[in-house]
Amino acid sequence: MIVKIPVSDLQPGMYVRRFDCGWLQHPFLFNRRKVKSAADIERLKNWGVRHVYVEVEHPRPARPAPEPAPVQPPPAPGPLPMADLPEMGAGKQVPLSRELVRAEKARRQAKTVAKDLLRSVREGKELKLKEAETAVSGLDTSISHNKDALLLLMRLRNTDEYTFEHSVNVGVLLLAFCHSLGFDRETTRTIGLGGLLHDVGKMAVPPHILNKPGKLSEEEFRQIKEHVLKARRILAATAAISLPVAKIALEHHERFDGTGYPYGLNGEAISRGGQMASIADVFDALSADRCYHRGMEQAEVLRRLYGWRHSHFNAELVQRFIKCIGIFPPGTLVRLESGMLAVVVESGQNLLQPVVRLVYDTNRDWAVFPRDLDLAKPGKGGADRIICHELPARWGINPLKALEVT
Repeated sequence: MIVKIPVSDLQPGMYVRRFDCGWLQHPFLFNRRKVKSAADIERLKNWGVRHVYVEVEHPRPARPAPEPAPVQPPPAPGPLPMADLPEMGAGKQVPLSRELVRAEKARRQAKTVAKDLLRSVREGKELKLKEAETAVSGLDTSISHNKDALLLLMRLRNTDEYTFEHSVNVGVLLLAFCHSLGFDRETTRTIGLGGLLHDVGKMAVPPHILNKPGKLSEEEFRQIKEHVLKARRILAATAAISLPVAKIALEHHERFDGTGYPYGLNGEAISRGGQMASIADVFDALSADRCYHRGMEQAEVLRRLYGWRHSHFNAELVQRFIKCIGIFPPGTLVRLESGMLAVVVESGQNLLQPVVRLVYDTNRDWAVFPRDLDLAKPGKGGADRIICHELPARWGINPLKALEVT
């Protein structure tokens, strides 16, 4: 039987079927969760959660109330388990300032490997998977220490190297995504490798079409779409390539509602890696500056992904992706209720209360001496809240410079 109880009555071992708040207002990845320890209960209290709905065999007659019919029931759990998965950041994380050095080295290595791989394809040579696997391993190690370091470095863009950087970024996003879902190391690195190789087929597309600054003709767009089928032929000729890696390259343009290409697959006909890659691919593509358009702010891209969660993408995976990246990803310029502008330093456990660095006072219209605030800890100078994200160009602020990344 499902009953509603106060959080103060929770005990370790109880299974929470749902919370009395939205998925953004509680600290856990999933809406169903087994309470593992007193620390879980304390986190709920700190977030202001008052009641939960739990499964009980013999409810106490005095306190429980029957569960009302939910207006919007949670999405049905797919092949991924809905409870008992470890959370990203549950262990001790390396400070961002320290991890940036290792992350930049791993990113540089991966970018070099991506260039070599894609150029090998263009020259008709065999892909060297060993180098790719080593690069993915380096990225994965950095993410396990502090995912925000590589997510922040993704903002360093070179429009002339979009294809290489996009391949690395999708690999990074998928690795972080896998960590947040609790996948084992082998699965995580397999999906990360798929991200690094997902666009190998584009090297078989004529460069003048691939890099065309204007609108594509119907014939040119048809050739662009064929890069997925070309990737299949390239990977099929590569020794030791795994099926999950090939599926990511083949399915990252498929859409959950069947509107994608090349086969118009829908729902669970798309592999789980393919579903995840489609989200990561769109997130990075829309947030990147190209020679023919300026990229969106990452916070705005996440808002759009959320709007497409019941059409183009698996709704459950979109929500998990947002929880992994953060509603305000590292490097986002935000406006606080106090009128201060700040740059997000680390996403933290609370999506709406990250660690930020104050950079500008809009009330006085002047820059301020940089100071970090953990918005999740009001007692330590963080008694403020985010109202919205801002466009850095409007204020003449370089978020990466403010974080001493550039």
